[in-house]
Amino acid sequence: MCSSGHTFDANKRGYLNLVDRSRGILGDTREILEARERFLALGHYSPIVDLLDAALPTQAALDVVDSGCGSGYYAAALRARRPLTRLLELDVSLDAVTLAVRATGAPGVVADVWRPLPVRSARADVVLCVFAPRNADEFARMLRPDGTLVVVTPAPSHLEQLRQRGQLIGIQPHKLGHLDETLGARFALRDRLSTAYDVRLDEAEVADLAAMGPSGHHGAHPRPDDASSTTVTVAVDVSVYTSL
Repeated sequence: MCSSGHTFDANKRGYLNLVDRSRGILGDTREILEARERFLALGHYSPIVDLLDAALPTQAALDVVDSGCGSGYYAAALRARRPLTRLLELDVSLDAVTLAVRATGAPGVVADVWRPLPVRSARADVVLCVFAPRNADEFARMLRPDGTLVVVTPAPSHLEQLRQRGQLIGIQPHKLGHLDETLGARFALRDRLSTAYDVRLDEAEVADLAAMGPSGHHGAHPRPDDASSTTVTVAVDVSVYTSL
């Protein structure tokens, strides 16, 4: 499987683990992933799946690497819409890969995106990176010469109501400019799709939304019992790149 010619056998759960836990790399916890699964199951982020589907190449079959796959929600939703010939779920979190393999039926690898990834060079048609870290050199290596990198990032107004309430950490200023700059040595921007819409959430859904992302690493987000509701803005950018 890997570029060095090594092969690995997946365990009975359908994934293999290449991360040395002694280095302290853990990724998303089970609690974060469970909050994410509860929230995503409600369909509030389905418009993001629509954008991802529109961003993918139109060819009949695709070999896709889902880097930073999380629970596998986006890849599973895409696989239900179109034939992904081969799909590989990658994440540094063992719990995430376990869930993603279950959701998609695809093989998975627990791997650190900042180290060489276990995929042969020029084998992928698409690399997906949804709200996840990006290693431009490794992504470019894995992609075929005509391959596509699809990156989802939060727009400035994404979940702004929760940030104003102090429930979420901030979004990096000028995020799209920084994204283009960090990828620019290996990729050219081909297209950029955006969506922004409001959803009405009860307080339990708000708690899961706050707990399912990076802010989930910074403290507990209890699920209230009351049914009061909050309007929250969902705003994301889907950037589509081709290799230079």
